[in-house]
Amino acid sequence: RKLMAIVGEDALSELDRKYLRFTEAFEKAMIGQGTKRRTIEETLDLGWKLLGIIPPEELTRVTKDLIDRYYSRIMEDGNETPFF
Repeated sequence: RKLMAIVGEDALSELDRKYLRFTEAFEKAMIGQGTKRRTIEETLDLGWKLLGIIPPEELTRVTKDLIDRYYSRIMEDGNETPFF
């Protein structure tokens, strides 16, 4: 966000914009959930759905087995991710 404030959103790369969208969606859905209660399974499902914003090759600290098993083909906007 600091970079965007300095150079403007138009100067960000497509990947930078995806990270920005992920950050905003994560903060809204996970951190700003308010009084909403979720099970751990619902929380993990939401986390993987949010990670669908980011290309899987960027998830370097997640094993390929986990990505293959849980990475969502559906992004937050309901469209299929273009990374498959």
